Amino acid sequence: MGRITKRGITDHPLRDFLSQYYRSNPIDLQPLTDLKFRHFRLRLLDGSFYKIKHKIHNSADLLESLADYTPLDVYYSTATWLNPHLIASRLDKDILKNVYLACDLSFDIDISNKIKTLGEAKEQAIALNDFLNSKGFEIRYNAFSGSKGFHIVCDDPWRTEVIALAPIDREMRAVAKRKEIVQEAKAEDILFDEKVTIDTRRIIRLPGTINSKTGLMCTLLTKTELESDIETILKLARIKGFPTPRIPQQREMTAPSACKISGSLGRLGVRPGPEGNICFSMFYTNNIPETALKIPVLEFEGWTSKGKLHKIIENAQRQYGLGTIYLFGDDEKYWAVSLKALPRRRVEKILAFSNSTNLPQCKKYGCTYTRIGKSVGMKGEIVQREPELIGIIEATLVGQVSRTHGEFFSSLGITLREKDGVLCGANLDKLELVHAIIE
Repeated sequence: MGRITKRGITDHPLRDFLSQYYRSNPIDLQPLTDLKFRHFRLRLLDGSFYKIKHKIHNSADLLESLADYTPLDVYYSTATWLNPHLIASRLDKDILKNVYLACDLSFDIDISNKIKTLGEAKEQAIALNDFLNSKGFEIRYNAFSGSKGFHIVCDDPWRTEVIALAPIDREMRAVAKRKEIVQEAKAEDILFDEKVTIDTRRIIRLPGTINSKTGLMCTLLTKTELESDIETILKLARIKGFPTPRIPQQREMTAPSACKISGSLGRLGVRPGPEGNICFSMFYTNNIPETALKIPVLEFEGWTSKGKLHKIIENAQRQYGLGTIYLFGDDEKYWAVSLKALPRRRVEKILAFSNSTNLPQCKKYGCTYTRIGKSVGMKGEIVQREPELIGIIEATLVGQVSRTHGEFFSSLGITLREKDGVLCGANLDKLELVHAIIE
């Protein structure tokens, strides 16, 4: 991790590009009403969040903060507040910190267990547009989030109905009204993230800013653009010159090309190319949250013979005391995973010793990315099955063990063999999972 100042991590590979991008592309804030009453939050290059501590009156004010902090992601509050820069918990007794004014009616439609593809998310967004129009609500904008879905934002339909109530009562009334709309939309079988719509304390990605998950722009869409094909929408969201390499869909005789672009959160940036099929998949990083340690994940090409593979793994296991190795595979690759917690340099030595194909990735970006989910195409077809556990090579592990990755594998139904190691790192909910577009 580079040195952190008010201007962010000074040696982060994306800092100069982000700074130049926001200086050359001032954010159009017209889609936001009551700008000076909005709360803005930035996700910085080290993965932390920063709340802008003053009111934003115009694009120049916002640009100043973007130049100072060079954020990976930019968000704004769906609600407006008398003192947005002071916003605090509802439990805070200082009333001036929580003077609620109004709240947009906002909807977030993402790929999920029920919505399998970006195309399905788009169809839900279109259906939601029709529903909102039938209710007479004013849709302020539709946007592609730059990653897994779409945002639909309406003006607050109840803004002027009641003005005499205390601020907290107005806020609770707004929550109740939104719950009613959620139930009505659900009755129409429309799928969206209900919590985003109901919660008056939500922040939402600012249109015109970069989504660090993919390197695509959060892009405003006309109704016609929303109804176009997914490839057209992705083209609208592409940012010329964004320095995030594509992830090849087919096996190539080259080093892996994943790009970590969000500091300690380990997000994955990919640049969709102009040709080729696009699909989505899920990856996990080898970072152990809340520590500076990592687990060794060795990667090998699928043509490696089983005998050679086991010999390489067992040699590394003995040489570096890696303990039990969990061996995964799909049609194209093998991954050998140890839960031992080690410094980055030690992990790189192990990868080099084993001729692991993800060594260049670890050296360049500070961590490795390992696919854990299916690769799913635009039409919902399975492009590549998820990696499966194909073997366990047991050995005693002495030292620290990643609590995070251990809980993750346990959640997949894998019985862990580590009994004597000292657990380190955060719980499972802090695991760095990356949803990436793959070309």
